[in-house]
Amino acid sequence: MRYLNPETQLNQSLIGYVLRCSATKSVKALTTMGIEPEDLRDFLQLNGEDLARLAMVNEPLFKIQFDQALWRRKKSAVLQSGADRELRDALIAAGAPRAMIERWWPMRHEVYAYLRRSWGSCGTGRPRVATESEEDRLWREWSAIAAGRAFETLGARDYLELHRRTDIDLGVCWSTTNRWISDGHPGRSERRVGT
Repeated sequence: MRYLNPETQLNQSLIGYVLRCSATKSVKALTTMGIEPEDLRDFLQLNGEDLARLAMVNEPLFKIQFDQALWRRKKSAVLQSGADRELRDALIAAGAPRAMIERWWPMRHEVYAYLRRSWGSCGTGRPRVATESEEDRLWREWSAIAAGRAFETLGARDYLELHRRTDIDLGVCWSTTNRWISDGHPGRSERRVGT
């Protein structure tokens, strides 16, 4: 494979971009790049061989400018998106049921199944009912994690923490806490645990 210098790689990428913009009639993108209509007409008359030779010039055909203000505005959203994906993957790897994952990350069943297989987590079907001792541990740790917040507001990270603290299957954690919430009270009759 022949080495392409950075200018040639940039030219190839941007020539392809110009062709896609032209095909999709993205006039704003072409105008932003500084391509005048007559230049675009000339450009589009070139055949593939001409375009390849054009890309091989040793100077960049296009000026690239980094938009620092846009970068600073978007950076945190991009990083947050990566953190959310890591959290989702950690939950799936820990055996989170589909209903739990879909509460925060709606996805098709095929995507969930693929991610589950990718992380080596097998489907277990309907979660079993928590034992009395498991329910006691769940209630104690769930209350500690909530620390005064409404149980309905607890998020994906809280469920992962509950699983880590109790070492109880995430499906059991999810079904038990959701039962508490739907019954209108967290815990069996809000009884005190461990007394």
